Amino acid sequence: MYRTMIVTFIVGLIGASVFSVIGLPMPWLLGPLFFVLITQLKAPISLTWHPFFRNTGLVIAGYVIGYAFTLEALQQMVHFFPLMIAINVLFFLLFLVISFVLSRLSQMDLGTAMTCCVPGGLQQVIVFAEEQKEMDVTLVTFYHVLRVLVIVSMVPFIVSIQGPNLPVETSHDEQYSLILLGLMIVAYFVGMLFKLIKVPTAYLLGPVFFVMSCNLLGWQVPVMPDSALHIAQLFIGIYIGLLLKRDSIKKMNKQWMYALLSCVILVSFALGISWFVKQRYFDFSTSFLSVVPGGLDQMGIIAASVQADVTVVTAFQLFRILFLSALVIPFVQYLVRKKRSRT
Repeated sequence: MYRTMIVTFIVGLIGASVFSVIGLPMPWLLGPLFFVLITQLKAPISLTWHPFFRNTGLVIAGYVIGYAFTLEALQQMVHFFPLMIAINVLFFLLFLVISFVLSRLSQMDLGTAMTCCVPGGLQQVIVFAEEQKEMDVTLVTFYHVLRVLVIVSMVPFIVSIQGPNLPVETSHDEQYSLILLGLMIVAYFVGMLFKLIKVPTAYLLGPVFFVMSCNLLGWQVPVMPDSALHIAQLFIGIYIGLLLKRDSIKKMNKQWMYALLSCVILVSFALGISWFVKQRYFDFSTSFLSVVPGGLDQMGIIAASVQADVTVVTAFQLFRILFLSALVIPFVQYLVRKKRSRT
């Protein structure tokens, strides 16, 4: 296992180096993602990655996001609650339309189609699908993993091309210290605690709330060096690249087109909404990363990397997760139970 993890790390590092030399956006995330994904699908070698490294990447990202949360930032977010609600209601209506059309075109039952099309919440949706005995968990996993891969791959390019106001990435002083190491260890254990109480994306949100609490209590925490954020992107990029398995692709011959089309529709819809939000509220990168249903952890680390407003992005993405957990998934569950009772 250790040998395959070393090989996986080397493949990811080569990807990051190649993307850096070419000059592509976010090379430390997208380079490992694409190189690991292609190697896993095409090369006759086995790649593995321990969850500890993915969690470590999330802890680093959570630290950076939590560092940006101040009392002033939290006070400003209260004014955006109506906007958050409006955006999620619009995505919910789009989700209903896509699910209905997918059900008709692919001959899926409506419950499975809706579960495949839920805009976000990969972990929660897969757990829900596993609880429904009549659902094809492999199919649901394929749709959501492909959505994550497509959105995480597209978003940095869209932000770099469409975002004329994109801030230039600044360089923090490389100041590693025992205080920073100690805070990172505590943040990791807070993530473990959040995981224990079943908080979504625990290893990201735990450190966010821990470092944010330090800020609100007036405790000065050190800045996270840029090289640590690169390490986090490398770890997370490798993890995402391993999500799509060779065996699952062979079973999805006719589903590729529908899955990709649903992703393109979601991203296009997010682009339209973010254009409106940009006119009145934020710069393009912040608006788009706040709206696109790409996952709190992925959008959070992209926002931190491109110097977008991570407090806004995190707040909007967190609200979307809560909206999905409280309304969308229970709504799908209600329809599935209703159909089950009829049959």
